Amino acid sequence: MPSDQKCPICSAAVEPSPRYPSYICADCCRKAVDENGRPLGFGNVSFSGGFAAWYKDTEEERDSHICYIDGIKCWADEAHMGGIVITIDNGQDK
Repeated sequence: MPSDQKCPICSAAVEPSPRYPSYICADCCRKAVDENGRPLGFGNVSFSGGFAAWYKDTEEERDSHICYIDGIKCWADEAHMGGIVITIDNGQDK
């Protein structure tokens, strides 16, 4: 496991994670928007997990994992042990 890991968007140091070697830092995650620039929020559906996305400006549900951070296409999803993880979308099937 690497002893240091950096956010692929801003290069800030992040806690090393062998499961998510290129996850995006919390500061960059807060900048997530949709394809039209609307701010997005992400969370778990319940205590037991699940993925939810919504528009921060209206609280309207969004049915997509795709988001953009600083113009870079990303993928938000439920993390292995709960919470949300965002990574750069590499085009693979999720």
